Amino acid sequence: MTFPEINFRRMPATLTIAALVVALEIVCLLEPQRRPYYYNQAGLGILPTIWMGRWWQPFTTALLHGNLLHAAFNVFWLVTFGWALERRFGSFRYLGLVVLLAYLSMLPQFVVSNYRQPLDQQIAIVGLSGVVYGLFGILLVGRRRHVELEMACDSRTVQILLFWFVLCIGLTYAGLLPVANTAHGAGLVFGIGYGLVIFDPRHRPRWLALVLPPTFVVLATLVVCPGHRGYEAIRAHQRIQQILENPQPAPAGQGR
Repeated sequence: MTFPEINFRRMPATLTIAALVVALEIVCLLEPQRRPYYYNQAGLGILPTIWMGRWWQPFTTALLHGNLLHAAFNVFWLVTFGWALERRFGSFRYLGLVVLLAYLSMLPQFVVSNYRQPLDQQIAIVGLSGVVYGLFGILLVGRRRHVELEMACDSRTVQILLFWFVLCIGLTYAGLLPVANTAHGAGLVFGIGYGLVIFDPRHRPRWLALVLPPTFVVLATLVVCPGHRGYEAIRAHQRIQQILENPQPAPAGQGR
């Protein structure tokens, strides 16, 4: 792994996202009450209100973190991987990938973690780790074709990220550390899928046929998610509100 040269001109999207994460974490460290405020009242965290049109939440919730170590870990890998990928793709395409990976990792995690949770007991989902594993997945494919990508994701880096992936699953099932493993897995799988689309143009139609259907399914949960208790509660509330705002006239009584 080659440590990146920090140059805003070459990686403005990466460094801007990293700066936002760091700024939010510093504020939360200085004022701990800000952490739940940003997640809930400010609407940055992903909540069932996503089904009330707050479609930005899968991205903004990725900017929030549980603690300093969590934020530092993700910022380190974001800068390490972003250094190579943003220079190769350009800032706009790279930023599009980051946002897409945030949605494709956070939405599955939110749905899985909270599918049976009552509305007032929804589990908070935060962190860039799904995006990090998505970028890692892209690099797993690209590193075999481009030397500069292999420099950002060498064999040791691959071993570290895969070891951490497996370790997190074990720690979660042991009840020692709650980790967004679904986000890790979804990010990694979609990252590999889009890496194949990008770096294997000869078979691009095949890879697109494999990766686009699950992409659309995941993104569709922004609008509809039958059976999810948060979704059903929001829909019930909206139906009641609609009835109250548009009451039906009572049927006319029959004369005698």
